[in-house]
Amino acid sequence: MGGSFNPPTLAHYRLMKDAIDALDANIGFFVPVSDAYLKRKMRHCHPPVVLPPELRVMMLQSMCTDSRMVVCEKEIGTVEPRTMPTLMALQEEYPDAELYFLMGADKLKLLAHMTEKRDFLTMFKVVLYSREDGMIENTLKDSDVLSPYLNRIVTLPQPAGTETISSSAIRERMLTGASCQDMLCPGVWELFKGFSSADFPDMIDKFKDEYDFLSNRFKVRLEWQGLVYGSAEAAYQASKCGDESERRFFAGCTPEKAVLKGRDIVPYPGWEDARLSMMESIIRAKFEQNPVLMRKLKATGNRLLVNGNNKHETYWGIDLYSWQGENHLGRIIMTIRDKEA
Repeated sequence: MGGSFNPPTLAHYRLMKDAIDALDANIGFFVPVSDAYLKRKMRHCHPPVVLPPELRVMMLQSMCTDSRMVVCEKEIGTVEPRTMPTLMALQEEYPDAELYFLMGADKLKLLAHMTEKRDFLTMFKVVLYSREDGMIENTLKDSDVLSPYLNRIVTLPQPAGTETISSSAIRERMLTGASCQDMLCPGVWELFKGFSSADFPDMIDKFKDEYDFLSNRFKVRLEWQGLVYGSAEAAYQASKCGDESERRFFAGCTPEKAVLKGRDIVPYPGWEDARLSMMESIIRAKFEQNPVLMRKLKATGNRLLVNGNNKHETYWGIDLYSWQGENHLGRIIMTIRDKEA
């Protein structure tokens, strides 16, 4: 069973146990997805409740009170969802085993796609859970792609009482302060019950549109080290120059022109070591010299400021696909905001 398990629920446990019992299986693997994939999936939720991967693994382990259940961590450190590679790796470890992938009937289109494009049902079998008793078999028979593989699909009814249990319902209860103990296994509840909405502040993950004022390319007048610039980006690119005559060129640059010109500058010795403190000095000047921007910054409250990008920039920001990055720009802006609060 693959999934986010954010957090793992009583329904996950019941579904796994029913499948193991129905198949008389030796092992049932819970396979949590990677942190990067989960953050991509949750980034448009408000707030984006994302439990750390280590905690999700601990929760799943606490749920494995049946000795036939184990946690497989093959996807935790990856970037993409890896159903096929994970199953193939497990097949190598258990070459004589029949492997079944557990999924809900609402994923039939995905199953058909995987079978048509990647021969999924030729390689592996499936346990298909359905809330519509008897209906799923007719749907399978009517499918041109899936009907030849009926002997490789086991259909089971969804366990009674699990229809309303979901990770999203648990997160919603937690955020409103309501108890969700009835939806969790005892071990998971012990690990989860201490969380509240305060542990998951909302996030601004792109400095664009209404939050473009957070970007270094936002056009605003600021004075830094004796010169006036039209953006923080221009001042930052000028910081690479060893003398004032070179820096003066950037005083009249648009942010875009400053970036292009900055690529041709060979920074003076020691600039790399000083760039972080200089960026903080520039950003501080930007907000302190422009009260309107400072008020807008304070209005972001305690939201996480993430300089998200799709350009694999991981020093000043975070790559929104791999979710890797140091986010130094976002951290600098939050430091300025919090000191002024």
